[in-house]
Parts: sequence; C-alpha cells; structure tokens
Amino acid sequence: MQLYKVMPLSSQFFLMFFFCLFASASSYANEWTINGLVLEKGTRRALPDVQVSVREDKAIFAKSDANGLFKLTFPGDGQYTLTATAMSSEKPISIVIELKPGNVLPVPTFYLPIAPQLEEVVVQGERNQERVSKNVISGDELRRIAGSSGDPLAGLQALPGVVATNSGPAVRGSGPEDNLYYVDDLPIGKVFHSTGISVFNADLIQDFNLLSAAFAPRYGDATGAIIDAALRDPRNDRLGGKLNINVIGADFLVEGPTATNQSAYFAARRSYIDLLIKQVSQNGVTLQIPKYSDYQGKYIWNINDTDRLTFHMQGATDQLKLNIDSNSDIAKQQPVLSGNLSFSDTYAMQAAVLDTIVFADAQNKLALEHTTTDAGNTVASAGNINIADDTNMLRELLHIPLSEGHELTLGSNLSQSQTVVNVDAINTTCTQFNAGCDLSAAPRLQLQETVNANASEFSAQDRKRISSKLTLIGGVHHSYEDYLNKSYTEPRLGAEWDWDERTLLTAGWGRHNQIPTYQQIAPIFGNPNLEHLRAEHSVVGIKRKLADNWSWKAETYYKKLSNLVVSDSQLNYVNGGSGIAYGEELLIKKDGHSELNGWLSVSLARSKLQNDLTGQSFRFEYDQPINATLVTNYKLDNDWTMGTKWTYHSGTPYSPVIGTTQDNSGRYIPIYAAVNSGTLPDYHRLDLRFDRHYIYDKWKLNTYFELNNIYFHKNVVGYSYNVNYTVATPVTPLVIPFTFGVQAEF
Repeated sequence: MQLYKVMPLSSQFFLMFFFCLFASASSYANEWTINGLVLEKGTRRALPDVQVSVREDKAIFAKSDANGLFKLTFPGDGQYTLTATAMSSEKPISIVIELKPGNVLPVPTFYLPIAPQLEEVVVQGERNQERVSKNVISGDELRRIAGSSGDPLAGLQALPGVVATNSGPAVRGSGPEDNLYYVDDLPIGKVFHSTGISVFNADLIQDFNLLSAAFAPRYGDATGAIIDAALRDPRNDRLGGKLNINVIGADFLVEGPTATNQSAYFAARRSYIDLLIKQVSQNGVTLQIPKYSDYQGKYIWNINDTDRLTFHMQGATDQLKLNIDSNSDIAKQQPVLSGNLSFSDTYAMQAAVLDTIVFADAQNKLALEHTTTDAGNTVASAGNINIADDTNMLRELLHIPLSEGHELTLGSNLSQSQTVVNVDAINTTCTQFNAGCDLSAAPRLQLQETVNANASEFSAQDRKRISSKLTLIGGVHHSYEDYLNKSYTEPRLGAEWDWDERTLLTAGWGRHNQIPTYQQIAPIFGNPNLEHLRAEHSVVGIKRKLADNWSWKAETYYKKLSNLVVSDSQLNYVNGGSGIAYGEELLIKKDGHSELNGWLSVSLARSKLQNDLTGQSFRFEYDQPINATLVTNYKLDNDWTMGTKWTYHSGTPYSPVIGTTQDNSGRYIPIYAAVNSGTLPDYHRLDLRFDRHYIYDKWKLNTYFELNNIYFHKNVVGYSYNVNYTVATPVTPLVIPFTFGVQAEF
C-alpha cells in the first residue's frame, strides 16, 4: 500500500523557501540595529556629518544626517563602545552600550562640545546697504560691554558722536528727542524705561545701525539720528528658552517652531527691586522704587519660497512715585512741587508685515502697524496731565533692481492718530534757550481736546554704481501732516567710492525736518502756528580695512539747525532759534572671534545754539568737545571672558547761579549767568566685567559680574543749591558699585 504521494514541484519549492527563511532567521537572531542622535552640547542643535564608529569592529560606522540622526547595525550580542568624531568638536565623545536579549534597545545620544574657533560662521551682506555715516554693531558686542549690565542701548552710547544722557543718546548736536527709532523697519515710540534702560530683551537684538547724518529718505522726519535695530528670527529647530536674573529685574524667553514653516518667540521682563526695597528717602524727598515691565513677540510664517508673513508685538510700562516734604529745600524753592508726584507710561505695538517678491527680484515689504500710548502724570499742586494716543499706520517699501548695481527704492507711510488730551497744569514755556525755569510762577491752564491727525510720507531713492568704484545715491523725501498743515520736500544725496578693496570713501548731504513737541504746538499751552524744525546735514568719511579684522573709520560732519523753538511772552513759543554742530570722529575697531576684540572711539566736536531774537549764542546743553571711549573684550579661555570700558569726556555746560532776588512771599528766586556759560569738571570712569560660561549636555549657564567705576572717581553731573542759593553742592550720579546676572539657556 502506498502511504504517501510525491508532492508537486511547486510545493517542494515553498517548503525549501520557508526552511531557508527559518534557518536564516535563526542565524541572525542576535543581529541588532539601533538609531542614535548627535547634538551640540549645551544647545541641543542637530550636528550633521559626524562620524560614529565602533571600537570593537572598525567595519561598523555611520554618519549623522542633517537632523543629527544615525543608524548602526551590530552582528550579535555584546558590549560596544561608540565614538562620535567631528572636525568642529573639541574632542571625540564615547558611549558604551550593551546589546542583550531582554534589554531595552538603547538610543545613544551624543552631546558634542564645539570648538569656539571652529564655530559655524554665516557670512551675509549687511541688511542696510547704505554706507554713508553708518555704524553697525552686533547685539552680541553690545551685550558684552562692561558697565552696561547687558543692556544693548547702553552699549550703543559707546559709539562715536553719541553722548550718553538719562533719556537716551544725543547725537552730533541734537538731543535724544530728535532721534527716530526703528525695529525691524517699524517705527516705535518707546525705547527707554524711566530708569534709563532700554525696553528690549537683550538676547533678541541682532544688530543696530546708527545712521548719524544724511540718512536715507525712506526714514521718517527727524533732525537728529536714526537708530535702526533688527530683532533676530525665532529658532525653528526645537523648543527652547532662556531665563535671566540680574540685580534689578528678571526676564524669560521662549521660542521654537509651531509648524513646519512657522516659528515664534515671546519674551517678557519685570523689575523686582521694588519688591525688595519699597522706598528711599534723602533730603526730604521720598522715592518709591520705580518699577517697569516690557515684552516682545514675533511670529513668522514662511508661506512659500517668495512670501513671508510676520506678526510683531511689543509693549512697555513704567511707574514712578515720590513725595517731596514741604520743609525740604526743593519745596521751599518750588512750592508747587510740595506733595505727591506720580508718573505712569504705557506703550503697546502690534504689527503685521508681509514680505513678498512681486516680480523678477523686486522685493516689497507691506506693514500694518497699530500703537497705543497712555501717559498720566500728577505733579503735586502743579497739576495733572493725561494724554492717550491711538495710531494706525500703513507702511510700504519696494526695492526694484533695475540692473546690476542699480536699484530703485520707493517708500510710503500713511498714518492716522487720535489723541485724547486732558491737562490741568501750570504752563512753563521754558526751552533750552532759557537758563532757568521758575515753575511756581507759571500760570495754571486747562486743556481738553481730542485731536484727529493724519500724516503721509513718500520717498524715492536711486542707487546706481556708475563705475566699478563709484556709486551715486540720489533721493527725495516728501512729508505732510495736517495738524499744523505743513508739507516739506527734501533732497538727499550720497556717494560711495571704493578706492580699492580695503578703502571706502563716502560723502552725504541732506535736508531734514521735525515737528515740534505737542506742548509747543497745542492750543492755549503752545503756538499752533509754529513751523517745523529744520536741519541740513553734511558729512564725508573714509574707512580702511586692515589685517586680522582690524579697521579704522574717520568722519567729518557739519550740521546746520534752523527754526528752533524759543519761548515768547506773547505767543508762548516762536521759531526763533538756530544752531550749528561740527566735528571729527575716529573709530578703530577689532572684529572677529579672536582672543581680543573691541573698539576705540574718539570724537572732537562743538555744538552751539543762537537765539535769533536776542542774538545770544551759547553751547548746546550736551556739548562735549572731547569724547573718548575704549571698549575691550579679552577671551581668557573657553569659559572666561574679561571686558573693560573706559569713558572720558570733557565737561558739559551748565548755567551757574550768580545771585538771587525775592518775591512777595520771601521766596528766593535765582539769577543765572548766561545760558550754559559754566562748565562741569571732566568726566571719566572705568568699568570691568567678567563673563563665565558653563556648558552642560542639555543647557547652558551664563553668568557675568561687573565692577563699575572701579577707581571711585566722583563725577559731577550738576549742582544742587540750598534754599537761598548760597551753597552749591555737587551732584554725582548713582552708580551701583557692582552688578551681576545669571542666565540659564535651554
């Protein structure tokens, strides 16, 4: 009897296939495939092209991809030593793994320290192609300046032509109120807190462009300077953040991707010294410690390769209160100041910006911006001032490349604002043309109005390289505002001559205007028939690049001012002043990532004003004929950096008291010498800073410690007087002898 049949050939084939498959699976039962990751130590940034090798088997190796991922396959169980090696790494890193049945499959993650001298450097052109009378400084340089506590705008005042004041930088014979500020090409209204520090989160500043004269027509109306800041984009690789604590405040920053083509950050800061010290008293004045807060946010949506939509938000708040005792010298000199004084100021901005390539290589930036300000001041019996403003602005900037080296830039700016004014206060019509101002003798006036104002600006600039060495720039700026019903059309000219690869010669000329302050043009309090302030800028310069990232730059400028506002007994104010400012500036700078970098700036300048109604001339209040600043940063090793800043300037002018009279109540009224006829002693100060960096696998710790005015020089910034003005006491600025900060970066 036949017990089985012969199987068909196809069935035999499948039996043999499954037998071989089973045998193969048995022979590779202990083969392991693992995935790993290579990240930069401290930042967790993915590192590509890092070789990962196996010590026990040189034939097993892999390279990380663009996301830092790698894959290794091992022939069997065992303990293996994995080593990650990169050209940019300070040293290879090894990890031991064990492959064993029953164990969880390991996912080795390497955190490679990157050698500082081999860090990736992204070379890119300047975002602002103008080169006439422009200084550029990075946010990283500004944050590390000694004596600044990491505040970028405090560092900005170390540049040539800039005079440091309590309310901001004064540039080339113009006051802080004569400057305009831009952030990411958006005009902003509040730049400084009442304490003098800027409203910016220092870690967001990419760079500052300081345009000191004859700036491009796309900027708004100002007779001083343009300070154009750029905030960096949010990181898009992962979620991260920073937490910073220093002597007076704390802030945080969180940022990261929100989608494949979208990313955002948000930063906020708040002072806390007012929580620790409620108030301080001196000479009958009780000051409640000022408090401030601010925030910034940016959301970027890269719609496609040619279109990008960005949302911006910024805000800042200040509060200050003090009490002046009726028995204090100040109250006896100015009785209207006796009592409680309070100041509050809130600013907010929101904007949407669409960047597009409209045709060929033409780039268009369209921005819609909304700002609000709300300021309320109560000054004892001197009165109350409340002003709230709401402004909408539409801004467009179009860059059209016409040919190689030839570009046309067209700009427009339309704004509509509503300002609600409620004032019941004394009206002092003093200006910089007056030596003193008697607050208690001024009349008290009232004003309630809602002002609806519209303004427009249009600009055009043609920039053309007419030869391999020479570029000519011509432009025009037209502006109109309907509050005073004034319009101005002003030309701007420039030239850039590349003498050779290392030498640049520049020249610029331009006319500029600026609307007077609201107090000066308001009904009742001012003169609504005033003209705008006018300025004419002229500047020539030379810049030379040297070896090892050294460079020097020299400029000579002349500024002519007209239509300045002076007080008038009949009209409150009239356009009756003029002025000139001229000088030479030198900047020697060492850039790069070497052990030593920094700069030396030296300014020789004079600035004078004249009251055209009386013929009286005098020095500008911020006139400093000699101004020098030396900034250095020296890298002691990979962890420690030492920085210094030495500042010197000749004495600023002031108006001395030379006698007194008495009013009917017996109050002493000072008699001043000629305006700004006195000179304060020379000012100089040395600050020292140490930075220490700690790098851990997943985060960084950055610390700094500053010693300010280390040789304790008592700089005089003015004089205070006793009740009858017979004793002048030098006033010295408050300098915190040491400051420190700690920042955790995740």
